[in-house]
Amino acid sequence: MTDLPDPDECPFPACPRCGMPVVRITSSGPHTHSASPCGCGLTLADVQDLR
Repeated sequence: MTDLPDPDECPFPACPRCGMPVVRITSSGPHTHSASPCGCGLTLADVQDLR
Protein backbone atom coordinates (compact mmCIF):
# COMPACT_ATOMS: atom_id res chain seq x y z
CA MET A 1 0.00 0.00 0.00
CA THR A 2 1.26 3.47 -0.89
CA ASP A 3 1.50 6.07 1.85
CA LEU A 4 -0.63 9.09 1.04
CA PRO A 5 1.04 12.49 1.39
CA ASP A 6 -0.04 14.84 4.15
CA PRO A 7 -2.83 16.96 2.58
CA ASP A 8 -1.48 20.07 4.30
CA GLU A 9 1.92 19.64 2.63
CA CYS A 10 0.77 18.53 -0.84
CA PRO A 11 0.23 21.27 -3.44
CA PHE A 12 -2.26 19.11 -5.40
CA PRO A 13 -5.88 18.33 -4.52
CA ALA A 14 -6.79 14.83 -3.36
CA CYS A 15 -8.70 12.44 -5.60
CA PRO A 16 -12.26 12.12 -4.26
CA ARG A 17 -12.17 8.36 -4.96
CA CYS A 18 -8.81 7.18 -3.57
CA GLY A 19 -7.17 10.18 -1.86
CA MET A 20 -4.05 10.26 -4.06
CA PRO A 21 -2.90 13.69 -5.29
CA VAL A 22 -4.43 14.66 -8.64
CA VAL A 23 -1.75 16.14 -10.87
CA ARG A 24 -3.80 16.15 -14.08
CA ILE A 25 -7.40 15.62 -15.20
CA THR A 26 -8.03 14.10 -18.62
CA SER A 27 -11.37 14.66 -20.34
CA SER A 28 -12.20 12.54 -23.37
CA GLY A 29 -15.84 13.56 -23.63
CA PRO A 30 -18.40 15.75 -21.95
CA HIS A 31 -19.03 13.15 -19.23
CA THR A 32 -15.77 11.16 -19.31
CA HIS A 33 -13.02 12.39 -16.99
CA SER A 34 -10.16 10.67 -15.18
CA ALA A 35 -7.62 11.69 -12.58
CA SER A 36 -3.89 11.15 -13.06
CA PRO A 37 -1.79 9.42 -11.96
CA CYS A 38 -4.30 7.20 -10.08
CA GLY A 39 -6.62 6.67 -13.07
CA CYS A 40 -9.85 6.99 -11.08
CA GLY A 41 -12.95 8.00 -13.02
CA LEU A 42 -14.39 11.39 -12.13
CA THR A 43 -17.79 12.98 -12.58
CA LEU A 44 -18.20 16.52 -13.85
CA ALA A 45 -19.03 17.58 -10.28
CA ASP A 46 -15.76 15.99 -9.06
CA VAL A 47 -13.80 17.91 -11.70
CA GLN A 48 -15.46 21.17 -10.72
CA ASP A 49 -14.75 20.54 -7.02
CA LEU A 50 -11.05 19.91 -7.76
CA ARG A 51 -10.62 23.35 -9.35
